[in-house]
Amino acid sequence: MFEWMLQSVRQMFRERDSLFFALLFPIILVALLGNMLAELDNPESDSPLGAIRIACYVEEGQRAEEAAAVEAFTSALVDYEGIEIIRSSSITAARAEVDGGNVDAALIFEMPLSIVTYEGEDLYKNRAVMLMAQSFAREYAAYKVAALKNPEAFTQAELLQSDKLVADKDLGVKRSMIDFYAVTTIVMIAFMGGGIGGASATFLARQNGSLRRVTASPRSRTRLFLESVIGVIPQNIMQAGVVMLVSTIFFGAHYAKTWPENLLLFAFFVLLGMAVSAVFLLVGLFIKVNPYLPLLAALWALLFMSGTFSKDIYIEGFSEYLPMAIAQKAAFDLTLFGRTEQLLTVMLACGVALLCSCVLGSVLFRRKGIVL
Repeated sequence: MFEWMLQSVRQMFRERDSLFFALLFPIILVALLGNMLAELDNPESDSPLGAIRIACYVEEGQRAEEAAAVEAFTSALVDYEGIEIIRSSSITAARAEVDGGNVDAALIFEMPLSIVTYEGEDLYKNRAVMLMAQSFAREYAAYKVAALKNPEAFTQAELLQSDKLVADKDLGVKRSMIDFYAVTTIVMIAFMGGGIGGASATFLARQNGSLRRVTASPRSRTRLFLESVIGVIPQNIMQAGVVMLVSTIFFGAHYAKTWPENLLLFAFFVLLGMAVSAVFLLVGLFIKVNPYLPLLAALWALLFMSGTFSKDIYIEGFSEYLPMAIAQKAAFDLTLFGRTEQLLTVMLACGVALLCSCVLGSVLFRRKGIVL
């Protein structure tokens, strides 16, 4: 078994084109695409909104707790640099301020407590004001439910002291295109390398008779397919490891935040490559023509439509179901948000695909017609 793994490694290093596409090509893609497209998706380079002037009117007759909540909200907005609150005497006056261009938008607190936004001409400032209103409405609703359900616990927990309830979280806004391609290129090489390499290996082995000769040896046919799958482990480890290390050390790419999460991500990439290779090793047993060019075109097209080369490429109702897109989404869920659930689910699916492929491959290798 270890001899088979060593033979696969030796063969990869003997064939310079395979070595180039397995190790160097993904690194070149990370460097080229990450730097060439950096300015197209750099959230830190976006133009700032500038100062936002908001007209505010609170309808009279609000209950004491509601009035206090509104006052706390508007006072908190004033504390933020770039936000200015203009008090209005009526709804009509607030809207007139917006229509006249004196303010960017209006917040109107009606009775019973509800919040209405009146938008101006600036789309982005309107969106910002709308998000402020939604945040207030949702937070107040949560507090109200908590207070009604258990007033004593609500008081003891001091829910109104929001600094004890929230914490800053990196939601990916500081991520660069290098970080994006450092993940997608590994997914790309797992599918391209595993798909084309796996199918071509068994197809060529059938074509040149080496598969027939091997199965005629005393070696167990059941083990032959398993050893073929195990033989790709070193290649997948090197691909994921080299790209991750080079991207991190030389290009400044960021993967997950902690070492355990990065190790989990590395294991995911290795398992993904093994699963793809195992599936396409089976495919190569049934293809009657050289699968290199057909699979190259098909996989490249699917990777393109899954957003591997540009995250703006997305086909509603199609792209999200592609295996490449699912793998990338699971990886980004870990690297951006630190969530492991989706990644573990995809790893489980990869494990099932790998197991099924190994069982089916072992059974097929026993059939004489398959290997001829």
